[in-house]
Amino acid sequence: MKIQVDGPIIKHWQRGIEIVRSGRGYSKAELDEVGLRDLRNVRNHGIPVDPLRKTNYPENVERLRVVAKTIIESRESKTKTKNHNSKRKTDTKKNKSLTKNKKPTKQSSE
Repeated sequence: MKIQVDGPIIKHWQRGIEIVRSGRGYSKAELDEVGLRDLRNVRNHGIPVDPLRKTNYPENVERLRVVAKTIIESRESKTKTKNHNSKRKTDTKKNKSLTKNKKPTKQSSE
């Protein structure tokens, strides 16, 4: 599921003037601060990542907080449903294996 994210900003100084421009992607430090550590998952959600950047701007972190909340909530809901379904599947497998392995017992004729 692709999420719409505003692009990151980058600041640098040129002749005593601070210049702000748009960047290629968010740095690993910004993603870590928000709680998104899995870069593959972040890229799958449509968030651009620039592995070369090392800076951490508070403006970028604030932009990411809104998006990170939805990603983390969706991840938690998926894990809850997976755990719930996996327990049911294992219980049914155990019951089936017990019924298959039962052999009829011979009754002694007296």
